[in-house]
Amino acid sequence: MTDRLSVVFDRLKRVAKLVVDPLRKDPDARRFQLSIPDAHTSTVDGDTGWGRRPPARVRCSRCGAGINQRNPHDDLDCPECVATFSYREFSRLELVYLRCPVCADRMRHGRRHPNVFDVPEWATCPGCQYHWEFGHSF
Repeated sequence: MTDRLSVVFDRLKRVAKLVVDPLRKDPDARRFQLSIPDAHTSTVDGDTGWGRRPPARVRCSRCGAGINQRNPHDDLDCPECVATFSYREFSRLELVYLRCPVCADRMRHGRRHPNVFDVPEWATCPGCQYHWEFGHSF
């Protein structure tokens, strides 16, 4: 009787292993987590809120040079001319691109409510699928 129970138990263990193994975390995978709830997507990484906005490159309204803004609360200082801009003037400058904080690629970005907001509301990296959301509530 114990031999039969042992055989049945071993078979059940094999069946459970076949079902559970594909669901186990891959130790070779770098990092995977569900993205922010607002985006309703599965991505490698993600953030919400203006304070967590990816680094940006904007165009100087005076000379046309590119200005990097690493943090959304940093003032903007043109490297080519004497122009300086407060971080509050970000929306008045032309946004060239947002840079992915994970892999440093240029991100696709856009606005869902162009009549309400004059800043980007989302950005997604085509390389690593990092996703950022402005994070507003209506």
